[in-house]
Amino acid sequence: MRKSYLLHFLLIICLALGGTEKAVAVKANPNPVTITQPDGSTLTIRIHGDENLHYTTTIDGYLIRRDNDGYFKYVDMDADGSLRITSQTANNIDNRDNEEQQTVSRLVPAKKLQAQLTKSHSGIAKKPGKVLGRHIVSPSLPAGENAAESQYLVILVNFKDCTFHFAQNDFDLWLNEPGYDVDGGTGSVKDYYRDNSMGKFIPNFTVVGPYTLAHEQSYYAANADDGSGDINPRAMVIEACNLAKENNPQIDFSIFDNDKDGYMDNVNIIYAGYSEASTGDENDMWPHSWTLGEEAITIDGITINNYGCSAELVGASGIKMDGIGTFTHEFGHILGLKDLYDTDDYLNGYGLDPGAYTLYASGSYNNDSRTPPYLMAFERMQMGWCDPIELSEPEDVALQPIYTNEARYINAQPGREEGTGFEWFVLENRQREGWDTYLPAHGLLIYHYDYTQEMVEEYWSVNGPNNNSKHRCLYIKPADGIDDTNTRNGDTYPGRSGNTEFTDTSTPNSLNWAGEATNTPVTNIREEGGIIYFQVKGGVSAQSILKTLTPQNIRDTSVEAQAVVVNKTQSIREMGFCWATQEEPTIDSYRHTVEIADTISYIITGLEAGTQYNVRAYMILEDNSVIYGAAIPFSTECQVAVAPYIADFTSWTDGEPDCWKIVDNNKDGTTWIFDENADGMLYQFDYWNNADDWLISTRMLVPENGCLYFVRGVVETTTVENLDIYVSTHSREIEDFHLVKRYSFADNFGVQVPEEIDLKEYEGQEIYIAFVCHSEKLQGSLWLWQIYLASKLDTPRITKFESTDNGLYLEWTPIENAVRYYLEFSEVTDEVYTNAVFVPVSDLYVTDGNADISTGTIFFSENGVVETRDYPDGIIDCMFIVTTSGPTGTSLLTIEGTLDGTTWEQIGPSIRKSAYDNEGSEHLLSSYLQNKLYRKLRITCQHGGRNLKIKYFTLQYNDGYVCNMLSEGYVENSFVNIIETTPDEFLSGKKYAATVYSGDGVLFYDASETAYFSAPDNVSLHAVDKAFAVVENGNVCIRNLAQHTRVLCSTADGVLLYNNIVDGNECSFGVGGYQGVLIIRLIHNEEGRIIKLVVNP
Repeated sequence: MRKSYLLHFLLIICLALGGTEKAVAVKANPNPVTITQPDGSTLTIRIHGDENLHYTTTIDGYLIRRDNDGYFKYVDMDADGSLRITSQTANNIDNRDNEEQQTVSRLVPAKKLQAQLTKSHSGIAKKPGKVLGRHIVSPSLPAGENAAESQYLVILVNFKDCTFHFAQNDFDLWLNEPGYDVDGGTGSVKDYYRDNSMGKFIPNFTVVGPYTLAHEQSYYAANADDGSGDINPRAMVIEACNLAKENNPQIDFSIFDNDKDGYMDNVNIIYAGYSEASTGDENDMWPHSWTLGEEAITIDGITINNYGCSAELVGASGIKMDGIGTFTHEFGHILGLKDLYDTDDYLNGYGLDPGAYTLYASGSYNNDSRTPPYLMAFERMQMGWCDPIELSEPEDVALQPIYTNEARYINAQPGREEGTGFEWFVLENRQREGWDTYLPAHGLLIYHYDYTQEMVEEYWSVNGPNNNSKHRCLYIKPADGIDDTNTRNGDTYPGRSGNTEFTDTSTPNSLNWAGEATNTPVTNIREEGGIIYFQVKGGVSAQSILKTLTPQNIRDTSVEAQAVVVNKTQSIREMGFCWATQEEPTIDSYRHTVEIADTISYIITGLEAGTQYNVRAYMILEDNSVIYGAAIPFSTECQVAVAPYIADFTSWTDGEPDCWKIVDNNKDGTTWIFDENADGMLYQFDYWNNADDWLISTRMLVPENGCLYFVRGVVETTTVENLDIYVSTHSREIEDFHLVKRYSFADNFGVQVPEEIDLKEYEGQEIYIAFVCHSEKLQGSLWLWQIYLASKLDTPRITKFESTDNGLYLEWTPIENAVRYYLEFSEVTDEVYTNAVFVPVSDLYVTDGNADISTGTIFFSENGVVETRDYPDGIIDCMFIVTTSGPTGTSLLTIEGTLDGTTWEQIGPSIRKSAYDNEGSEHLLSSYLQNKLYRKLRITCQHGGRNLKIKYFTLQYNDGYVCNMLSEGYVENSFVNIIETTPDEFLSGKKYAATVYSGDGVLFYDASETAYFSAPDNVSLHAVDKAFAVVENGNVCIRNLAQHTRVLCSTADGVLLYNNIVDGNECSFGVGGYQGVLIIRLIHNEEGRIIKLVVNP
């Protein structure tokens, strides 16, 4: 081994590169934060970045900043690429009015503004500081002896407009008291460093203040115009130091120069109020470590340059003293410790960090910042506190927890030239005890550590070891193979996945960055009593090894356990499985014996639904010794959901909603979460990766007339994202699902859209439903609400709608199992109702050739014909963009319309495309559609080598008449009397409409066919308005026609029954026995009218 040279190299590099050009800082709070606006309304925000660059967004990803009045408002991008605050106050999604929704629809999400957010910061430079001398951080001590305490100054400061809530003594205890446990804490800052250094480094903190600074908080803490950080933190530090000396002349500041180099090692400022990392408020200071640079001051003969600062309070509201996590993080920077989160604003992609396993990612927030995790072995090694032992020869290892200061490593570049660094795989035992109590999981943690000289110079030296997403210098090799923030509980071995090996061919593997084998297999990993056992290169002793496999076919009361015999040193007397709710079941727990074999399995029954168990295989050998496989946790499914069932996502366990399952199938760390503010499930898409994320239901029993209902919503329209609905009748494994429905995000945005999935074909079966986001890059966000399994009620049919002595009487067919009904009663106006949509995929049909269709999009790569559905009241406008691709040739696009479904007329000139055009050309057909009222459109492509893509295909069409709602509400019976408010109110010639829904107490189902009532009236504005239609003896009779009126009559699904120009004032025609709704279109000169007539049996 060359351990001594490697450690020497490490210490030299830490000393040389201890200071960086940018301030080092705590990572932004990874959780959404709810703040209060000046008007008392609440807003949930997300905070991104660190001290050097940070910004705030709404929960759905739109950039916001506070204005001069303290309101968070949206930020827009001008034509020149500059960012400016708009006048629109930001609200949560469910509180946005139409005006705000329109504003948001025009904004660019923050993820697409990375260039604008980062371009002004590449030149920011801050002078480097020093790190504490090694003889202070890691002195040479006799075995078992602790180091002398080193001394540090902590100054509490008020701002002129913000003062402390807690006393000096509170912070003295917080920093120095042994076993400090206020608010559930695990210890003081002094405890943390004593425990992690094994007594080699014990800081003692002298606390003074609080002193009030000369200016308001914003003078020191407001963000610079370019967003690069706080504008004047150095002034805060200088004032604080001078005030501390003025008020404490007896304190000799030279005692805080522990390494006697003429500089105070570090001064620590705790300022009143909150941290911007937790509030997003630009007037709050962001905790950080930096230097005074050229503004350094001298007191008592020593120079004060290095400083760190953090906030008094935790969170964004309330009065609660901050935990020690942030202070401990910032203080560690003066020792030379580096941030492990991505600190370069994602310029080289998003470098996923180790999360809660380290103080230098999100671990500083563990237990509300009161229990930061133990330092990792490599960090201890950098400080000179730990001496990991290389794994190079066959060995049987029993690895103690990290708090005992043990760690092992595999040298991934054993032939590397001395003095040029190293590349290792580090193995450490993490147990949920002490400072590690709040880790995601326990077991063997393995991480890839690249401290080669080239990586040190490029990344470690700038406090960015994980800035390059394609070459992270410190990342976990997750046991479950999923490198994902949301599945950190699967990172340890054997852990949840039961992974017992780490080799050159395993998943994950031990190949180095160059793809070369390390030839140091670690196998037979197991955990017993908090100790991790494994063998290296086959080990030195023959061991009987039994491997528990991941449980299969997990149901609510049963599971299939499996295991294989890896090796046996003597005969086996008994084999089986044991299981329990505790972590390490034994044969004294529940157990079942099976027939002895190399591969065994058993279906365990009688389990409790919705309960977490651990299962492992065992074998009893000839000498009566018991050999166990790894204990693998699993959770039984909840009891089968039966209708009516409403999904409740408010309770989560291990990163998943209770009874449901989340699969981050593309393993990008971005997946489904619960948005507490919107009270629904949220998928916030990732900027760099294609989405493939599954939200899988509990097992459901499909009832008679079974349907699944849910509400979806997006803010930003796009045509590259889809919500897919899948069904599985067997398991929750992805390969068992099949697609049943696809929704494009382009069809509705800025509104909540109810959806229905017909499950009748699965009646009586137990199934799983999966909601899956599939998309390309540059996505928005999707919400889901009110997922509801129900037995759909029948639709009412209105049988009477007539006048009475004092109003109107309405009656409909009673519906079995209906709890109540919902009635809508309105007045029909003369105003035509128009609707505009991106044409949904359900309204497009390929009638000839080939075309790829999706909402708002038609793509032709060969000849093809696409028709729209029938719009009975007429299409009045159409617009779209045509882009082209393909190598050569000329393709022709023709748009046609029809009035009767048979005769087609070309609309405007054909569109000829002969050149590549990725941007596309806009086509507006308004002038060609004026007064036409075509019922359908047909799009034909004559493909001549150039591919054509119609984007943002938008139609505006008439859809009956505007109805003014007069009354709506619940009705208990299947009839209602509508009482007039003035005499003969309903006999004035106006037309009224009524619609009824049946409900089961949770949901109201499909609307009845609208029924109409009108009394005669002599007033008519247009010739076509005088006409009326009735059914007599099975024939349709139309009277009061103007001469030369064209009459077209068709069924509701577009079948033409009559088409004629009437010379007289009336006409009569048969409908061939048709029953149902007829659509009668009258056209006279430039006037048009639609009459809907019902032919009853």
